[in-house]
Amino acid sequence: MPERAVDAPLGNELERFLPLRDGDVLSYWVYVGRGAGREQAIFQVERRDAEHASLRSGNDARELVLGPDGIRRATGGYLLRAPLVPGAEWDGPLGRVQLVAVDRSIEVSAGHFTGCVETRETMHSDAGPRSISTVYCPDVGITSIDVVGGERFELRSYGRRVDLDAL
Repeated sequence: MPERAVDAPLGNELERFLPLRDGDVLSYWVYVGRGAGREQAIFQVERRDAEHASLRSGNDARELVLGPDGIRRATGGYLLRAPLVPGAEWDGPLGRVQLVAVDRSIEVSAGHFTGCVETRETMHSDAGPRSISTVYCPDVGITSIDVVGGERFELRSYGRRVDLDAL
């Protein structure tokens, strides 16, 4: 198993909006459907080196590749891509992504954040077009994901993993 980098340096502006620091944990409230209760989803960042990271939740891991032009899924499609200017577009994991805002403010359970960027990914299916709006905040990462007509993820907490053996 390759050794993981404990604190891989943030290589570019994109990593400021999606910091993938080894050992960070992001906890989200997940709302499914109207009037449904909320559930919790927890993701742990594993950073192997400057170009590779994963977001792990239970046995599921989303592998990411970090390059000078963007942060993308290993299976294809960019989450964020340079340059971060309103109207920029690129191919995402599920469809076409457009950068819709570069100075967004948002209030979520984890707090109030400013200077965020927002993307909207549009995909086409047999049921018609669907879109996913994602807000990335500086030095925090993904603070919200809204699937139109579906789920909503809202950042509940974020920070370093707690090593109970070290307490």
